[in-house]
Amino acid sequence: MTTSTNTDLSCDVFISGGGPVGLMLAIGLSNLGKKVILAERFEPRVNQVASVQNSFDGRVLALSKGSQDFLLNIGIWQELQKFTTSIEHIHVSQKGFMGITTLHADEVDVDALGFSVQSSDLGHVLWDMANQAENIQLLCPAVLESFVETDESLSIQVTVISNEKQVTQNVSAQLIVGADGTQSKVREILDLPIEEKSYDSFGVLAQIETEQHPRGWAYERFTKDGPVALLPMHGHNHKAVLVCSEEDVEWIKALNDADYIELFASKMGERLGRFTQVSPRIVYPLKETYTPQMTKGRAVLMGNASHTQHPVAAQGLNLGIRDIEEFLNGANNVTDLGDQAWLNEYAQKREPDHHKVMGLTDSLIQVFQHSSPLVGHLRGIGLMAMQAMPGVKRRFSKFAMRGHRA
Repeated sequence: MTTSTNTDLSCDVFISGGGPVGLMLAIGLSNLGKKVILAERFEPRVNQVASVQNSFDGRVLALSKGSQDFLLNIGIWQELQKFTTSIEHIHVSQKGFMGITTLHADEVDVDALGFSVQSSDLGHVLWDMANQAENIQLLCPAVLESFVETDESLSIQVTVISNEKQVTQNVSAQLIVGADGTQSKVREILDLPIEEKSYDSFGVLAQIETEQHPRGWAYERFTKDGPVALLPMHGHNHKAVLVCSEEDVEWIKALNDADYIELFASKMGERLGRFTQVSPRIVYPLKETYTPQMTKGRAVLMGNASHTQHPVAAQGLNLGIRDIEEFLNGANNVTDLGDQAWLNEYAQKREPDHHKVMGLTDSLIQVFQHSSPLVGHLRGIGLMAMQAMPGVKRRFSKFAMRGHRA
């Protein structure tokens, strides 16, 4: 890893944020021969997986088939594949009402609908690749302080912490990318508005083990309190998601392992035998955020800095990866990556996908958490209708795999 001094630096693209989107973008740009400087406020310690902080915690992430194809194209999947588990079948149901839908990879002629991966494993692979890339310079731990636009570039100031000392680092770049999460410093400096919607609920994440092997099956079940889901992992393990209300979150957080397993089983039902053990839980509030204007001057927002979604459709990271893919598709043909006309064109191309995914996730929550028994029966009819209509299922599966390009 390159450490910084107080000597001025220059690059094609400065990326603020060392989460999945920031690192994948840096690796993709490096492959195109672009010079990248990436600043991250936490020290990743590349060779110590357990110490990776911030964006790479104990969560398990779902990568779509489309994301796999993209990661293969830019050389990341070859290093990541051994840490992933295939999702070949998806079972969708609702508690207390009739109706199920099942989706299968062979129905859409692919080997898997998606893949699960531990975020810490993803972080280890991405940081290791960025550390070895010839065209990437990493500043970390480092904090973005400010940036101003000049005639043909940006002047960026970063505070770098080195040997317990803080050094102000000046960087010149064509473009700055805010890949720094929902509380984006880049978005704050740009003074761009953000639209926010709270679902007044929390996501509870854990790793859970079942008696039977999942054999590529994922399950999502809608209940009156919110959805629960199981994603297959290594062996008999799964990512377990439980959505609960604000009123219930504190007592659920206080449950011991046995009581939590009992609660989860009562919502999910017995799918793969008994639930035998569960990990410590991660709890976080669920909300949707969206920045209508994702570019301004020589700056662009990507990933959670631009949009966050409810996890019901598992599209958050995949939408961010499609942001990267579209950007890289055009970047190889642009001399000045901070050119406003090119950035506006990029934003216009991404907008339909953002709106479709955010509309889908919001609609699923509104429909499946409606308390009316009549609506519950109508949902069941809808699930059965989808199950009976292969063409509809194929279109839905392709959208989930590839977004608006399906």
